[in-house]
Amino acid sequence: MFERYTEKARRVIFFARHEASEFGSPYIESEHILLGLLRENKVLSARMLSGPSFSIESIRREIERHTTVGKKLPTSIDLPLSDECKRILRLASDEADRLGHKHIGTEHLLVGVLLEKDCYAARLLNEQQISLESVRTSMAEDPLKEFTPTKTPGIPPGYSWKNLLYNPASETIVIEMACTGRGHLPMSRLFARRKDAEVYEQIGQPGDDLSYEAPVTCEKHPIVVFNSIKWEGSGGNPDGVYLFNLITKELTLCLAKDTFNDAERRLSSWISTLVSLSDDGQTLYLKIGMHPFSRSGVVDYYLASVGLADKKLQLLSRLKDVWF
Repeated sequence: MFERYTEKARRVIFFARHEASEFGSPYIESEHILLGLLRENKVLSARMLSGPSFSIESIRREIERHTTVGKKLPTSIDLPLSDECKRILRLASDEADRLGHKHIGTEHLLVGVLLEKDCYAARLLNEQQISLESVRTSMAEDPLKEFTPTKTPGIPPGYSWKNLLYNPASETIVIEMACTGRGHLPMSRLFARRKDAEVYEQIGQPGDDLSYEAPVTCEKHPIVVFNSIKWEGSGGNPDGVYLFNLITKELTLCLAKDTFNDAERRLSSWISTLVSLSDDGQTLYLKIGMHPFSRSGVVDYYLASVGLADKKLQLLSRLKDVWF
């Protein structure tokens, strides 16, 4: 179960088991995981769990007031994880996967605790103004050496793997990377390198509020086509579809954001995501949303195709009761 865990993360579980036995608890609970984190990782405690009223002693006193302390149990007893703690460990694993980390470390365990929002440990952290967003931001800006992955040349810090493409015509690898340091905003960037090269180069120079995402490519031409989303506040709006030539490095707008709006029919349309590109690079398949002005709050989604030369849209199938 703990094969992916770093040595420090394994010791957190060991200390959590010890804390549970000290409290006379029949299960390892979330608060025991928190105490284990505080005991094991002093760097983590100093960076993220600092504060005049936040220490292992103060947290233990708070837990003692909150729980009924039972008879101390022998450490030889193998205490099981509570269902809540099992979910925390599963969420920690998911967080490591999201960040593209091979190992599960103490920071992943801390995120797992915060993601299990209703557990007692999460409430203790929130009372100290320690939020999921602040921990994730700290992880992105200054990750612990405990599990820092080998840096890929050309990829800035704070990005995790999201998607991988290969363009045979140019023998180029294209990757979509998610920026992990922008809070809840799902910002993405695209990078490319020749298959025999070492260093990735970023595609385009999008602004801080612009996400390049959902790339597609084809067999016969050295191109990649991708969608763009412009984020304003907490909402994102489609900002057009771009074509990038992997040989000449030329970036062109091939579908403007309002290409499929129809004022006469009082119809608003937008490209939600790209699906695929035909082998000849002439036809783009996509998911499109349509909102008739006459039907307030109603949005219909379709699988559609569009010719990149003539911009002719063809609706292929309505996506009924399907959410993406």
